[in-house]
Amino acid sequence: MNVMIRLVLVAAAMTAVLTLMVINQANARAGGTEIRLSMEPVDPRDLLLGHYVELVTPLQRLETAQLQGGSEHMFEQGDRIWVGLETGPDGSSRPASVHNSPPSGPHIEGRVRVAGHVSDEPGQWLTVHYNIERYFASPEAALELESYRDERRLRLIVSLSDSGSAVIRGLEIDGEDHIDRLF
Repeated sequence: MNVMIRLVLVAAAMTAVLTLMVINQANARAGGTEIRLSMEPVDPRDLLLGHYVELVTPLQRLETAQLQGGSEHMFEQGDRIWVGLETGPDGSSRPASVHNSPPSGPHIEGRVRVAGHVSDEPGQWLTVHYNIERYFASPEAALELESYRDERRLRLIVSLSDSGSAVIRGLEIDGEDHIDRLF
């Protein structure tokens, strides 16, 4: 096989992989269960990654003793975790339970980043990562979104698959949805 045919085959394979990635992302946004998460103020900047808004939600810091099933499992750094969700009076989703396997009902899958335990208290303190912690935007938009977030006028719209994996679908600003479009 000559070099030109090999190059064409490699280019076609790379294009197919990238196309599948885009299709998977579009399907995750369109077909998942939508939840909304309130956010807490943070001040990020990253010279290598660009401008983004750091998104800290109530799902990231968990006290397992206050959650259903929290005393049944001990988690360590790197463990997969599934957090059962309930909707609060303001329409935001919040943690209701923790599990070491997917539960029934609405849930989100994450990885334990930090697991702590206070010896005289039941349960654990966990910091969990869900791959929804950063929202990239232009420098001007990132600064504007940070001010909305700090004033508690911004909520995160997330699409959840049946397995609990999460994809950012968009933002809610002052009660108005701003859905990101891939195409």
